[in-house]
Amino acid sequence: MAVGVLRKRPDFLKAQSGLKSGAPGFLLARASAPNALGETRLGFTVTRKIGNAVVRNRVKRRLREASRRVFPDFAEPGFDYVLIARAAAAARPFELLLDDMKRALLRLSSHPK
Repeated sequence: MAVGVLRKRPDFLKAQSGLKSGAPGFLLARASAPNALGETRLGFTVTRKIGNAVVRNRVKRRLREASRRVFPDFAEPGFDYVLIARAAAAARPFELLLDDMKRALLRLSSHPK
């Protein structure tokens, strides 16, 4: 399953107002209803609270790679997701980041639609 990218602010806001699942390195939010496109889309939010530009870009790269590995197998098709980074994402071991992402997606998928 291919994962698209969220680019427009209204799409981010809609996804962030839905269901949420927290992990040490990030907060994962999912829209409460499927999108009209029928494809899974993902957006990233990394604020300046996380660190300077170098740290923020590193966190985005780590989260992007983790999502490439996890989302095709665990995300529900047709929903929009937003990954909101936390400061721990920069130093968290990558394998734990992958496990956290799998767990977060499974928690969100267990909720009724």
